[in-house]
Amino acid sequence: MKTMVLGAALVALPAVLAAQMDGSEIIFRQSFDGMFEAPRGPLPIPHRVMEPNPPVPLDGGLIVLLVGGAVVARKRLGR
Repeated sequence: MKTMVLGAALVALPAVLAAQMDGSEIIFRQSFDGMFEAPRGPLPIPHRVMEPNPPVPLDGGLIVLLVGGAVVARKRLGR
């Protein structure tokens, strides 16, 4: 009985694994379809200068670093 179940499992296992691989392979190919192809046609290039970056506010951490650096520099230079 055990031999019969083992034999059936050995016969059915490759068919099950092949069916799973085919399905996942199709999904894999569909998800990456066209991903590695060069774009066709001319690429749009902006002709005007980009707008300047908005001003960045100084947050507390940056102020602490600037003040700390000034204090250390003052101590080392002795002024």
